[in-house]
Amino acid sequence: MGRTLTKHTQRQPVTATKSKSKEKRATYRDMDYTFLLIIVIMVCFGLIMVLSASTPAANAKVGNSYQFFNKQLVSVCIGLAAMFTISRFDYRIWKKYTKLFMIICTILLILVLIPGIGMLFNGSRRWIQLPGFQLQPSEFMKLAIGMYFAAMIEKGGGKITKVRGMMPYFAWIGVVALLMMMETHLSGTLVIVGIAIVVMIVGGAPFWFFALMSAPGALGVFALAMLSPNKRARMISFLNPFQDIKNTGWQVVQSLYAIGSGGIFGLGLGQSRQKYTYLPEPYNDFIFSVICEELGLLGAILVIALFMGFIIRGIKIAMEAPDTFGSLMVVGIVAQVAIQAILNIAVATSSIPNTGISLPFFSYGGTAIVILLAEMGLVLSVSRYGRK
Repeated sequence: MGRTLTKHTQRQPVTATKSKSKEKRATYRDMDYTFLLIIVIMVCFGLIMVLSASTPAANAKVGNSYQFFNKQLVSVCIGLAAMFTISRFDYRIWKKYTKLFMIICTILLILVLIPGIGMLFNGSRRWIQLPGFQLQPSEFMKLAIGMYFAAMIEKGGGKITKVRGMMPYFAWIGVVALLMMMETHLSGTLVIVGIAIVVMIVGGAPFWFFALMSAPGALGVFALAMLSPNKRARMISFLNPFQDIKNTGWQVVQSLYAIGSGGIFGLGLGQSRQKYTYLPEPYNDFIFSVICEELGLLGAILVIALFMGFIIRGIKIAMEAPDTFGSLMVVGIVAQVAIQAILNIAVATSSIPNTGISLPFFSYGGTAIVILLAEMGLVLSVSRYGRK
């Protein structure tokens, strides 16, 4: 597992054919299996929790307790196939397509805002309805902005170290953030902007600049959120969710009830009480609450430990990447998972206002899990060409 492709390529080949065959086998062996194992554990754990958390809702809505689980299982299978396929390609072949990918994702964000193309659900337009399935453009943008910025930074050399050199990046961030806020997708905006900033800082942008801009940026996000009546109510209820328990504080209060009732060891797998009409979106935004209720504090620690292992191993792969593009691309993907996990757990525990964000690998969502696993294929591809 620890050996790298460089070791194998340093050997003198006997013939071109044998050398090529040996290189392919070496490439396969050099996949980071520890990272892969963490992914597989989280995917399997997530499927179990989706089945447990979605059973009451699925039975009530369509009369089939396995409806959501079956859909998630199909999406996971597609995602795993994409992951292993992408992992076998040299990740550097995607570099020249990053700008095109970014433009296509931006166009999709525009299309989703058009009535008749974008689906209106709970006052937000975030999905495009296609025959047989729904497409969420923001999930593609999370990957696109990290890949494109990684390619731009590598191509631009040290330009990003100057404030003037950061202007093209901020222009893209501004356009994407504006389109996302027009969807009223605050959580998605925070994740995408967070990915972009992390990639820029790791790529050489001055940290002091972002530190100075953090306060005005937070105030700007707060002001935009307050423009939406729904989000304004959530902000106010965050201060004391029990004050309006039957209305704006309902989601957070039910989440806290679920977490608190789990204790140390939990009520047992499948034994959640809050998932029965009390907890909204128990198989999506609040699946962490169900985990805590059924598996207790130990289950919560296990989930957090898995994400920590994912982040640590991902950083290791990024540090050992042979080029700037591969390193920063992995940083962007790891940042996406880390930011989403932190925000989701913070919302479930009422540490921040409710933003409505899914928990990577665990929450129900077809587009999200397919794209996420495809991203894992890119990380595994980088790990094959890593250097020590």
